[in-house]
Amino acid sequence: MDTICKLHHPGRMTIGLEMPLDNDWSLAGDRKRKEEGRPFGVPDMSRHFVRAKLADQLGFNTLWVREVPLYDRSFGDAAQLFDTLSYLGYLAGVTDHILLGTAAIVMPLHNPLQLAKAAATIENLSDSRFLMGVGLGDRPVEFPVLGHSLMIEMNASEEIMKS
Repeated sequence: MDTICKLHHPGRMTIGLEMPLDNDWSLAGDRKRKEEGRPFGVPDMSRHFVRAKLADQLGFNTLWVREVPLYDRSFGDAAQLFDTLSYLGYLAGVTDHILLGTAAIVMPLHNPLQLAKAAATIENLSDSRFLMGVGLGDRPVEFPVLGHSLMIEMNASEEIMKS
């Protein structure tokens, strides 16, 4: 409950940022991406910790990280190259005040007990700065590749969220 209180400040708007923040869609950015050999939509992650620290120092409220387990060309972006929870654990170590949130974890692709343990670990290591958002997923290609049935896993996740 403490973390959600850090998110809401009555009478004051808070602003968060979603990582990654460095896809440059300009012609020059596209040229640089090609020179570096990065596929379309794949961001340069080399300065992320610097950006996270700067957002923390400037007083932004939250850094949000999406879980996108696989690159699906039809979606046009790679979104999150790193494992979401491991990455948030890393960001917890390089920031001091900014909240760290998932937007969102694809619940059907995770074992609920392992997910709860990972979330509790980040919550503890971040000094109660972790916010966990969960969803059912929006990229059907991920389910069979990761050994899951889309409909079975979504139904199971709905049951878990209800309990």
